[in-house]
Amino acid sequence: MIRTADPVSSAPTRLRSAVGLGLAGSLLGAAAPLVGVVDAGAPPAFTAWPLLAVLAFAPTALAAALLARGHQVSAAASLLAPAVFAVGRLLVDLQVLVDPLDTARPELFRPATLDAPTPAAGVWLLLAGHVLLVAAGALAATTLAEPDARAERARFVLPAVAGLLAGAGLFAAPFTSTDALLPARGPLDSPTPSMLGGLLLVVAAPVLAVIAASATTPEARRGGLLGLAATLVTVALPPVATALVTDRVGPAAGPFLVLAAAALLTWSQRDRTADRATDRPAEPGLPGLRRLHTVAGALGLVAAAAAVAGALTDQLVLPAGLPAPTDYAARLLWPAAVAVGVLGAALLARGAARPAFAVATATVPLAAAGALDAVFAATRVDAVQPGPGTWFTVVAALAALAAAVTAALAGAVERDEAGAASGEAPLPLIAGALIAALLAVGAFALPVIEARDYAPITAFGLRVGSWGLLVALVTVLGAAALALRARPGNGAALLLGAAAVTGTRALEYPLTAARAAGAEPGPGLWLALAATAALLVTAAVRTAR
Repeated sequence: MIRTADPVSSAPTRLRSAVGLGLAGSLLGAAAPLVGVVDAGAPPAFTAWPLLAVLAFAPTALAAALLARGHQVSAAASLLAPAVFAVGRLLVDLQVLVDPLDTARPELFRPATLDAPTPAAGVWLLLAGHVLLVAAGALAATTLAEPDARAERARFVLPAVAGLLAGAGLFAAPFTSTDALLPARGPLDSPTPSMLGGLLLVVAAPVLAVIAASATTPEARRGGLLGLAATLVTVALPPVATALVTDRVGPAAGPFLVLAAAALLTWSQRDRTADRATDRPAEPGLPGLRRLHTVAGALGLVAAAAAVAGALTDQLVLPAGLPAPTDYAARLLWPAAVAVGVLGAALLARGAARPAFAVATATVPLAAAGALDAVFAATRVDAVQPGPGTWFTVVAALAALAAAVTAALAGAVERDEAGAASGEAPLPLIAGALIAALLAVGAFALPVIEARDYAPITAFGLRVGSWGLLVALVTVLGAAALALRARPGNGAALLLGAAAVTGTRALEYPLTAARAAGAEPGPGLWLALAATAALLVTAAVRTAR
């Protein structure tokens, strides 16, 4: 009898290939400063290539070390954060090709005149390195497809706090500058490629922290959090070094917040190692349903408090003698704070509020993006700077994001414990959800306010505020779809949360119409009101069914 060999898994081979791709990308990133990203007329502000070379290899060297020790899952997970950050850094570094003079990368080059430097071969090495890191992370992710359900999960709160801290730090300016040719600005004040890449990093930090902390196995959790910590260090150290050794450049708080977040992520893993060494019983699996509800509700209250602070404090700082403008756009933070705060408190008291709360968190980015859009437009004037209200608004958006992710994890735990919902949605429910979804598309795609000299923000525009509208629209559509398959109580709660989102959109007219002379209701207002009514009626139908 002929015996066939047992099939051999290709996961180790793919993982070795992923680590190899990552190391190749790091090599290109380390070589770029040596080759030079622009011509010789704009040298770096200081001899930064040794530091940049070490930082380029830090995340992938961690993965290689874990793989060499036999920790394959940890090695694969450690490549995910560098890959996600590489997408954002690719967009940031594209600005060197678009307009080098409008790029603030003193560790790579520092313009000395108004003549724009010419991009050199090093910028292509830098971009290619980012692409290889993305490919490495994508390949490593394929080896994490089969979780080990036997292992327990670790603490959840500390990584989430670290992620929020990192997001706040990445949103702030990396340094201060008195050099007119070296602008010091955060993502929101940057040109389009840098703005998109920077905002992606701001969002990625807390999301990756929460995802890594909720990984199925301790090995994946450890690799994910340590990989994120190493990646944060590579982002934060160059501006710190620049501020310390470069004239007319000073330190800013942002990078130090990012370094503190990296330290917290590393400490969280050290703490777990100590627990195992002293044979203390580890916490069970993913935090229990009640604990997840508590964390989500607490984050919702933080988001609500930050939104209130953003609405009460100045979004802009003007030169002395100039009157502060009325923050019309920030007024929408009030209904968002009420929706998230009330439902967050309800979630702390009773878990049944979880679906409505998860959907209603979209009201915060909806309101925050509109306020930040106004700040972004005003700060194009050099004398105008973001005020404290801007930073409170950013914190509110990050806390709402973390709350939504936590609530989603709670929903996953609830489904695992209770099993999948059975039965098909009745025709009246399908019709109501479809009508509400179509009305919601119009509510967010069309303007709520119309005026002669007013340029409205819509979900499919290219402005900062468009992202908030798009997030809100996707959330409403997702809630309407999920309500068809969810249990009656959860389905009704999802639709009520969606009604809070469309209702907040409708409130934009009475709260902010005074910003434009001769303002009149736009079609988006009536569609938002109709969508809200349709969602409420559909929720009643779902409860009855």
